Amino acid sequence: MQTEEDPTLSVSQFIDVVNGVLKNAFGAGVWVQGEIEGFNGRGKHTYFNIVERSGDKKASLNVAVWEFSLKKMKPLLDQHRLTLADGIKVRLFGVGDIYPERGSFSFKASNIDPRFTLGDLAGQRDEIVQRLKKNDLYDANRRMELPVVPLRIALITSVGSAAHADTLHELKNSGIGFEIFVHDVRVQGDAAVPTIVDAIARMGRRDDIDIVMLVRGGGSKVDLLAFDSEEISAAIGKCAKPVFTGIGHEIDFSIADEVAYRAFKTPTACAAGVVEVVTAFVQATEQAWTEIASNASELLQAAEHNLSETAIGVKNLVTTALTRSLSNLDVKADRVRRRPGEVLGVATMTVKAIADRVRLLDPVNTMARGWSITRNDKGEVVRSVKTLSVGQQLVTSFADGSAMSAIESIEKEGK
Repeated sequence: MQTEEDPTLSVSQFIDVVNGVLKNAFGAGVWVQGEIEGFNGRGKHTYFNIVERSGDKKASLNVAVWEFSLKKMKPLLDQHRLTLADGIKVRLFGVGDIYPERGSFSFKASNIDPRFTLGDLAGQRDEIVQRLKKNDLYDANRRMELPVVPLRIALITSVGSAAHADTLHELKNSGIGFEIFVHDVRVQGDAAVPTIVDAIARMGRRDDIDIVMLVRGGGSKVDLLAFDSEEISAAIGKCAKPVFTGIGHEIDFSIADEVAYRAFKTPTACAAGVVEVVTAFVQATEQAWTEIASNASELLQAAEHNLSETAIGVKNLVTTALTRSLSNLDVKADRVRRRPGEVLGVATMTVKAIADRVRLLDPVNTMARGWSITRNDKGEVVRSVKTLSVGQQLVTSFADGSAMSAIESIEKEGK
């Protein structure tokens, strides 16, 4: 039963006492850590809860960051490319306070330790990487076979974003006939992970796709958190197509980049990387055709030279053989007189054999098999298109005659 000696405080007095106790207990303030939940930063001030989970239990503390305190924190957050958002673990400095008008208790934060958040993110990242390796998903996509000419591309990105526009611009300006299948996804927030995972799975199952491109423009570490998720990284590891990534800026490197077939610093660089693969194939093909044409030309020139040399040799051989035959006839006239039929038969067979060889090596017979010889207006054999000019007169010899022509246009290899 209350007596006059029992102290009675008004509401404001009680709140003042409690706030005084809190101030005496913690002085200028105290550091508190937890995971952000229920983030609300739409107004001048920022409100959220920081929670601690232990099994089925959860402890929660209301946090208020006044506008002037947030301005003080912002340079520190920007320096480490961090933003406050749900799911981020933070270590905050502040004081406990009961707000008189509502009687609500809150922790008024005035400072933040970004190293705590970065350390937690790094720890989570390491754990995810180890699980991916354990499940043989860490380097699974890099074992995929890259098509020789990847022209059919599945582009997974946020349609209408700068990343989307930059990627399409780079691919289209290459002049290569890419076939691009765009799949619209969310690239940050709660919907990012499920939509990206679904897109990778869908595109990986298609038979009309050569590679998958996953691109997203720059942002804070928190904005890019989805690409450090185990779900997206595992989806890349399970994808049946090589995955090329271009996520964030040059300083960003997510787990998705780490497990992809090939990772690039930006969306534009990712598109340029695909263009480079196709261009390298085209250049290699053109070089091969150039070498084939060069080798064929050299073989034709060698064959023509050998044919000419052989014809001269055969002619000399015939002359020598005939001279020797006549000399033998003179020296052994008596034998010829005794055996004219035998000697004449031997001479006839020799001459016939030589004549057959001459006919086989005669350029006319060679041309009868489909070859022809083209000469310019000076009578010189044309061996290269480089010696020709528009309007020049040519004479082409065939097995059964010749034809005259004039050059209207010239097409060179590599043009």
